[in-house]
Amino acid sequence: MHWLKISCILCLFGCFKEFRPSESFVTDYLTGSWKNFTADEVNQQIYPVSTYSYLATLVLIFLITDFVRYKPIIILCGVSGSITFLMIIFGKTILVFQILEFFYGLFMSTEVAYYTYIYAKVDKKHYQAVTSHTKAATLFGRSLSSIIAQLTASFNLLSYHELTYITLSACIFATGWSLFLPSVNQSMYFHRVSISDEEQGTRALDHQLQYSSSPQNVEKSKAKHCRFAISNASLLRKIKNAYALLWKHFIQAYTNYRVTKWSIWWALATCGYLQISSYIQLLWQTAVKPGDMIYNGAVDFIYAIVGAVTVFCVGKIQLNWTLIGDVILSIFSLLEGAILLGCFYSYNIWFLYFGYIAFGVVHHTMVTVASFEVAKSISEDSYGLVFGVNTFFALLTQSLLTLVVINTLKLNIREQFLIYGSYFMILAIVYIVMGIINVMQHCRSGADFHVWIGGGDRCLSVNNANDVKHVDN
Repeated sequence: MHWLKISCILCLFGCFKEFRPSESFVTDYLTGSWKNFTADEVNQQIYPVSTYSYLATLVLIFLITDFVRYKPIIILCGVSGSITFLMIIFGKTILVFQILEFFYGLFMSTEVAYYTYIYAKVDKKHYQAVTSHTKAATLFGRSLSSIIAQLTASFNLLSYHELTYITLSACIFATGWSLFLPSVNQSMYFHRVSISDEEQGTRALDHQLQYSSSPQNVEKSKAKHCRFAISNASLLRKIKNAYALLWKHFIQAYTNYRVTKWSIWWALATCGYLQISSYIQLLWQTAVKPGDMIYNGAVDFIYAIVGAVTVFCVGKIQLNWTLIGDVILSIFSLLEGAILLGCFYSYNIWFLYFGYIAFGVVHHTMVTVASFEVAKSISEDSYGLVFGVNTFFALLTQSLLTLVVINTLKLNIREQFLIYGSYFMILAIVYIVMGIINVMQHCRSGADFHVWIGGGDRCLSVNNANDVKHVDN
């Protein structure tokens, strides 16, 4: 099947998976007359379960995804989402909602298959195109669901309860549509089409090659042996080879200082973002007066559109991130912390709306930078592993934060945002120190630096402030 057709099938699944209009008003739905939960019950007993579930299932899902070749996990993503929203409609007790939060955590962790499936089905030369397709599809689904949620709520066309039926229908359609995805015959670790001598071992290959003398026969023997070794390998051997390759890629990536530095910020910032996005509606409730119109859907729509534009633009900006990356990270972390502290003090709903949009746009912009900076320093085979590991540590940190702030200290929602704002302030201080040290080291050593000119087509490279040369991009 042509790669573009496969991309379209996958993107339609992603669009309907993200079409969840009820989520813009889910907190008001749970605390309203439909379910009658208190804000404290939602904050301390219901929402935290999905955080722990997401963490608990992510690693297992990541490995199983590769082993079962993606498609079954994509189907599981749709099924778990359908179960979640079906239980939301008919659930009444805290226990039922805690169970559905487990399925919601599973739903989020299975999204890894959606983002990695396409790389196993298309040639590497199409990676950039299909990556933009999958991200655009989820963005379109999220934007469309947000604006529909706002319009139906503003004009009293549908209640929050009826919006949940629309979300469930979209999830069921996405599940059915996923069945049309073509199966995957190979994967990165457990079902490799070809492997290197270093990964498989050379003893058996050397035994085969001793009977071949010409270069043509050598190449044929290599290819034949690799195919035979993979197709006939036992399950135990596949697991051992997969573990060895996983560990090799992990060590190669995280012994690189640049990868580790960007990954730490990525994980810690993502932890804070996930916490904010999970509990922001509870904060909005403290500023909304009885009878006021709620614009949660409009905020989600604006946030998605503005975020998409800034993420697209930052991919076009050419800066020496090696030199100034730490400083930029510290500045934006400081801005995020200031926004959250402002949200702690403010009871103006418009400020809270604007603060959430600005916080989300800043986060996605800098995570995009972190993503391509990490990608520059690792092999293509390591993309999924590194991104999965970073997400795991983000969820681990989020789970610890949830355990301390919500389940142990039992802080109210505004006190929580004071903690989250301070969290980003500390992150900013750490990276401003790292940034200052990095700039000082560059100045002392006279390290290479680049000044980008000519619209990004060529750059002026200055080595030790003495040698000047032009380098094509």
